[in-house]
Amino acid sequence: MTNDHPHGTRPGQHPFRAVLWDIDGTLLLSEDMHFRALRHALATEGVEVPDEFHHEIVGQAAKVVYEKCRQTFGLSMSFDQWRRLKYSYYTAHAAEIAARPGAPEAWRLFEQAGLRQALVSNSDRIVVNANIRVLGLETPGFVSVSINDVVRGKPDPEPYERAATLLGLKPQQCIAIEDSPTGAQAALKAGTHIIAWPEDLTLEFPPRIQPITDLEPALKDLLRYSA
Repeated sequence: MTNDHPHGTRPGQHPFRAVLWDIDGTLLLSEDMHFRALRHALATEGVEVPDEFHHEIVGQAAKVVYEKCRQTFGLSMSFDQWRRLKYSYYTAHAAEIAARPGAPEAWRLFEQAGLRQALVSNSDRIVVNANIRVLGLETPGFVSVSINDVVRGKPDPEPYERAATLLGLKPQQCIAIEDSPTGAQAALKAGTHIIAWPEDLTLEFPPRIQPITDLEPALKDLLRYSA
């Protein structure tokens, strides 16, 4: 999380009105499924993707990942072909994805605190919708932002700025929960408070952000400033 406490707060009040969740690797243990889908797509051209390639693409938008694949493995298929192959596999197997331990409990804790919650993803809308179904969050008026809803994806701040706008809030009134440096950079630039909760502790985050390993104490620290 960011190293500074909310400015001007004291017990009994806080500036937060919403929580903006990243999905892949944060709410859901879906990074492995994304990598399986990537391997499925590249296997059609006889490419075997090494395990360490995952470290290079975590949190990146599809177009960026495709370009890395093209440069690294010499793909001949188009971006649209690659995307269709990858997403058809992902959506067919999405029901196998589990929630990240601690995430559902955190979601309920925020609900009990009266905070609104939304999703902010670098994935395409088809993947975000599949993930929303897995999470059981298909409700009227639920706010989610995909890469298709913005001009520039993470690490640009636009996805977080858009989510805050859709909620009728300023980014400074929101908490972002992220598992990747790419997403954390986007949230930092947007001006949200950040909780960096990576699965991969070897990832390098911006200097202002101190990653955590246990979500519950960080949430209690924030929510002791009860509205």
